[in-house]
This record gives sequence, C-alpha cells and structure tokens, in this order.
Amino acid sequence: MMSRSLQTLAAAVLSAALAGCASGMRFSPVRPGVNQVIRVTSGDRIFFEMKENASAGFRWDCTCDDPDVEVSMRRVPPKKRGVNGAPGLVRVEIRIHRGYDGPSAVTFVLKRPGSGRIAERFTLTFFKRNGDAAFWK
Repeated sequence: MMSRSLQTLAAAVLSAALAGCASGMRFSPVRPGVNQVIRVTSGDRIFFEMKENASAGFRWDCTCDDPDVEVSMRRVPPKKRGVNGAPGLVRVEIRIHRGYDGPSAVTFVLKRPGSGRIAERFTLTFFKRNGDAAFWK
C-alpha cells in the first residue's frame, strides 16, 4: 500500500509527463550536415547541436522561408579557453508555431562572415504532419 505523499508524488510525475507529451516537445533525429525531410505539427520543438570553430572564423548561420518556423541558435564557447582552433557548440532549437501549414525549409550554412566561400551547407525541409501518427514512426 502506497502512502498518501507517495501517491501524490506519483500523480504529479504522471501529470507532468503527460503535459510534456502534449506540448509537442521532442528531440528529432537531425543529423547536422545531412539534408533531411521532417514531418512536423504545430507546437513541435526540435533540438540538436552542431560543432563550429568560431576561433578560426567559421560560424553557423541559417535562413528560414516560413514565419511559422522560428530558429534560435545559442553559441556555447569551447571548454578549453585560449586554445586556438578548439571547437565550440551551437545549440539549435526550432519551434513550429501554431497555424503551421508548411512546407518550409531551413538552410544552415557554415562560413566565415563576409566571405563567399561556404565550408558546409544542409537544409531541413518541413512538411505538415496530418492525422495521428503511431509513436514508433
């Protein structure tokens, strides 16, 4: 028999887990550097990380062709400060806003600012997911 406080804790954890599932927050199998097609729905959030060498002048940038898709990039400095060429990280969050109709594309480019030379490029193409999808898909 569970104590009352343990039952309350279990109910809180279960409701938080269910609320998290309903929010659309998910981790997607995005592979930086690879062009991909991803099915999304309003409320989805996609997270991934990319390495960049800002100390050598190379930085990731992105363009998005849809106002219902918001991309934020947060740079994390290298762990070894003062070491030239040490790679840092860019943490990317893509939010699919309410009313998303798709399709849309987000293109990521790794280059030196002011330079026309592109070191790396890939595109994530999003399509609206219609209907229910099984959890294993």
